[in-house]
Amino acid sequence: MENVAHILLQKKIRPSVQRVKVLSYLLEKRNHPTVDMIYTELHPQMPTLSRTTVYNTLELFRENQLVNTLDFGEGSLRYDAFCSPHCHFECEECGQVFDIETPPPAIDGLVPSGFSLSRTSLYLYGKCRGCRRESTL
Repeated sequence: MENVAHILLQKKIRPSVQRVKVLSYLLEKRNHPTVDMIYTELHPQMPTLSRTTVYNTLELFRENQLVNTLDFGEGSLRYDAFCSPHCHFECEECGQVFDIETPPPAIDGLVPSGFSLSRTSLYLYGKCRGCRRESTL
């Protein structure tokens, strides 16, 4: 918890209990949650927590580059605290989102001379290992 509070202080964000819990959740779970997923998970531990607080906290984190937003076109944003360049794979069967840690090397070759790459957003879709295994049984 102290490390998370330190991360927030470095960004000049007051480390309230709610902010520390939300960022801790994102850093520990790495499940690319929606606002509702975070709220559902944290509300039993924090009965005064509201969806609005979760949303506002995530927006504050996004504005301060602590999280990236992911839009898979499903009607709600997902959040990712792993901000270094990487890609995402969404399983079309179970809906889980997985990090692909290394961005494809070809991306650097796509950036025109004199340009600077700061973020990538590459979404891959298909079946995860688990869903593929189940469909072959």
